[in-house]
Amino acid sequence: TGRWEKPDDFEPHNLPLVVLGTFALWFGWYGFNPGSTLAMHDAETGALAAQVAMNSTLSAATGGITVFLIRYKLLHKYDVGGLCNGILAGLVSITAGCANVEAYSAFFIGLIGAFVYQGASMALVKLRVDDPVDAVPVHAVCGTWACFAAALFDWGEGMNHYHGWKGWKCYQNADGTGCMQGAGGKGLLAQFVFVLCVVLWSGTFATAAFVALKKTGLLRVSVDVEAVGIDTASHSPAKAYQMGENNEPQILSA
Repeated sequence: TGRWEKPDDFEPHNLPLVVLGTFALWFGWYGFNPGSTLAMHDAETGALAAQVAMNSTLSAATGGITVFLIRYKLLHKYDVGGLCNGILAGLVSITAGCANVEAYSAFFIGLIGAFVYQGASMALVKLRVDDPVDAVPVHAVCGTWACFAAALFDWGEGMNHYHGWKGWKCYQNADGTGCMQGAGGKGLLAQFVFVLCVVLWSGTFATAAFVALKKTGLLRVSVDVEAVGIDTASHSPAKAYQMGENNEPQILSA
């Protein structure tokens, strides 16, 4: 309660931990994306894992710097939290196509992903949807962009060939005589159907779960608990950090 009336009271209280967590996720992404090659037993799979690592790095760095610059243009302040979410937006944006796009494409995927993230973040605030860590803009919206980017930036011959999950190898004709022609459009259509299925599947079960929680009174805490904070009401110790008077952070001097 009060987030929209007093937004400054809901700013992150520990940016060093935010940065540490972001770098932990970024480091872990190198196991997630390059590790998805499932093997590095020969030069081909090793080269593919290296390409994936480079693409992941470029998109993450581009996404982070782009959101940082966008926020500076909008706020005239250096937004470290925006930088961190921009990095995550870049990582999410490249994940679907990390093994089938060129390095320069990874740069543009991260660049576009940064604008996609920022637009979605601003839209949620405009709609007064309470997403304090921007999970939906980073994962849902940038994840959707990632699926389409994997098809649009595939390193086949324009939209003629399609590689997708196969990495270096294109999808073949049914008789195995060569690369499937006009496969790019089919790949884009497949990604659209995939996104639609994920939305329907997750939306259906999430709605059922949230409705059940709401009916049983477990969906959110009471207004009184919101006012004092869940730390004070339910956790021990009551505060994980020390705040000064008027909820202002204390400045320690040597």
